[in-house]
Amino acid sequence: MFKTRTPPAPDSLTKRAYEFANPELTPAAREAIAGAATRAGALSLSPDALESAAKERTGLQNFGDWPLEAPLTALCQSLNEEMDLHALGRVYAFEQLAGALATRLRLVELWKRRPEILDERIERPIIIIGLPRSGTTILHRLLARDPDARVSPFWEQVAPLPLGDAEASQPEPDPRIALIQGSLDTLHMMAPEMSRMHEIRVDEPDEDITLLLPAFASLQFEWSYVVPGYSRFYQNADHMAGYQFFKQVLQTMQHLRGAGRWVLKAPQHLEQLAPLMNAFPDATFVQTHRDPAPAIISLASLTSYGQRRYFDHPDPHAIGANIAAIVERLLRRGVEDRPDDDPRFVDIQFPDLIADPINCVRSIYAAGDGPAPSNEAVVAMSAWIADNQQEKHGKHDYAPADFALDVADLRARLSFYMERFAVPVDKRFTVDGAVS
Repeated sequence: MFKTRTPPAPDSLTKRAYEFANPELTPAAREAIAGAATRAGALSLSPDALESAAKERTGLQNFGDWPLEAPLTALCQSLNEEMDLHALGRVYAFEQLAGALATRLRLVELWKRRPEILDERIERPIIIIGLPRSGTTILHRLLARDPDARVSPFWEQVAPLPLGDAEASQPEPDPRIALIQGSLDTLHMMAPEMSRMHEIRVDEPDEDITLLLPAFASLQFEWSYVVPGYSRFYQNADHMAGYQFFKQVLQTMQHLRGAGRWVLKAPQHLEQLAPLMNAFPDATFVQTHRDPAPAIISLASLTSYGQRRYFDHPDPHAIGANIAAIVERLLRRGVEDRPDDDPRFVDIQFPDLIADPINCVRSIYAAGDGPAPSNEAVVAMSAWIADNQQEKHGKHDYAPADFALDVADLRARLSFYMERFAVPVDKRFTVDGAVS
């Protein structure tokens, strides 16, 4: 996984950690990795090569004024010097970056032709900012049931502009749906148990981080590839312009596919509250809360399993340490940068969300003296709850020892957060980390 770090000794790994580090791939997955070798060998993960690929694909040249050269150089350096991607992982990285750059070229050109797009009003969005694995996906998809909500389904997040001419009449169904479903099929071929941990559906909303990729204001590169060097660059960068770019992408999607009250979600927003509030000053910010120890362990499990898409031998111990560090920094920045007694912020405890989700929705709508959800919305939300019970796709098992994590240490490091928001301890996890 890392070019410069020694992986943990096999006898230091739990059985589950050993399986993460030595994934048993399906024949189709092994064939896909082997089949990518020739192409991967010919790809250059360099700024020049990626920019050239994007220009060639679009016939465009102008990337706009948002940060580009410095973040792209830092990311390519980290990918090349620190990370040991397998052949398919290298192809994935190239396609993700070239694709993001191509989208950026097309957006800049569209805004130049149609500057009135940037007059679109994004009014009173609801933005979910809780830590990962704290019920953000449940709440996001629940709020999406409101007929008056505007959400971006996964296919639109990955491909925010239509194929071909962005303003031409589009066929039904939109061809982007089949295209992105193909990408999800590849994901499930590589990681068939992923749905037990986090269900991604082509027609459901997911995290906003994909829409922030073209402006390099997204945490997704770090989630996907670890890239320690790039992570240091990202943490020290000013993402104010990147969040303005994000707003302009929303304005564009609204112009192309219609308006409504936007419902957005990404845990990364906790670390970027100042840029987020600057871009969306009239938003309602919903922070979901959960004991961060099990949230970190669950996310480390999801990440360790998913990284077979990029690496031959994921390192679950390094992933655990990395996830714990990311979550700690998200929560610290979220506490430091959140204004005191700001009525725009609504706090939702994870146990309350699971016990009475409709009441939680009502508290969100009531923020800022907003209208209550309509009867139609409540009926649709209740039906969605009935069809989407926890562990619908099977139980997700995880334990701190799989990632060399200690529950007592995590709770001590994150006590500032638990005390600030009166977050209850998850009693399923004892001090030694065993599930009781």
